[in-house]
Amino acid sequence: MTAPVLLIHDGAPLAPHDLWTAWSWEPAVLAGLGIMAVLYARGMRRLTARGGRRVGARRREAASFWCGGAVLAIALVSPLHPLGEVLLSAHMAQHELLMVLAAPLLVLGRPLVVSLWGLPPRWRRAVGAVLGGLRGVWRPISRIEVAWVLHAVAVVGWHLPGPYQATVDSDLMHSLQHSSFLLTALLFWWSVLTGATLRIRHGPALMSLFGTMVYTGGLGALLTLGRALWYPAYGDAAPLWGLTPLEDQQLAGLIMWVPGGASYLLAALWLVVDWLRVSEARVVNRERVRAQATVLLLVVSLAACERPRALSAAAAAQVVGGDPARGALAFRRHGCGSCHSVAGSPGADGLVGPPLDGIGARVYVAGVLINTPENLARWIQSPQEVDSLNAMPDVGVTAEDARDIATWLYTRR
Repeated sequence: MTAPVLLIHDGAPLAPHDLWTAWSWEPAVLAGLGIMAVLYARGMRRLTARGGRRVGARRREAASFWCGGAVLAIALVSPLHPLGEVLLSAHMAQHELLMVLAAPLLVLGRPLVVSLWGLPPRWRRAVGAVLGGLRGVWRPISRIEVAWVLHAVAVVGWHLPGPYQATVDSDLMHSLQHSSFLLTALLFWWSVLTGATLRIRHGPALMSLFGTMVYTGGLGALLTLGRALWYPAYGDAAPLWGLTPLEDQQLAGLIMWVPGGASYLLAALWLVVDWLRVSEARVVNRERVRAQATVLLLVVSLAACERPRALSAAAAAQVVGGDPARGALAFRRHGCGSCHSVAGSPGADGLVGPPLDGIGARVYVAGVLINTPENLARWIQSPQEVDSLNAMPDVGVTAEDARDIATWLYTRR
């Protein structure tokens, strides 16, 4: 016996003439979309008001986020959602919108830190502290290979006949299916787009995209070319839409096979272009970074062999190329002390980020970059480009201010 399909008028299934009145006004979905939009809009307004060199980048990120949010609304609120209850092809289109369009657009919008800045300051610090505590969990699950496995398990597992048909019988199972698709897709796209570029792992990211294209394309091909119905629960309503149940299944397979595969190919091309750009930049910068690191280590060792905590102002200016006096002013002007503490610096008593005293003696900057003058200045100027999960925002620090702040920090004991 097949499961009941969506009923609109006196027990009748959804028909074409009912489509444009069949919007889905699920309170939880609308509340989630609304909160997400409000927080992002407030956070982006605050960060954009700070100006700086990332104004253009923020506009591109905002455009990506709002496009992703619009696709998410189409998938979950528009008539496509109730149509997916009666046509397998519509349900598959909904899944593809969630996984291969909304998810990568949202990831490219970098919503985490922007939304964090949409919160009141007290909440922002509390949430930032919680996110900092989750870094130990995030790092392993955001690895490319782990994210690939989690997304593959969700996609393949839910497309088995038993679990898929259960989503037609149960609203809870349907919600779990959509949630797992979206969450694992966000994780997957972060690992191959943002994570891969931050960690310079373009090769593994391309392999991840290829592997995903293989198994999703394989599922789509099996649905398209098969002669037996995988999900009989969808058989009742297809004739109302001019399709046989088998044709509905074949159309669903084509949607999964062709548009889904095209999205992975486009992402792969984007990664190849970025890989070439990064490779060229690394060749130019490698020798300069190596020379700066050597000079810094020598100066620090000579200045205080037993306790290499700080450089003199003159030595720091020579090594880093900035002005420590201007750096102290820039540190206060950009509000760095609201999150970090620095002994002897007025107002620098924040508890969100780590203390910055004695940073010259540390091996790493923020745990992710080798401690060199260039890397420290890079982190100060564009922390979200280095690690988008961290709670430190891009606040419009210029390249000159970043060098000055780095120079000043190397003088702190």
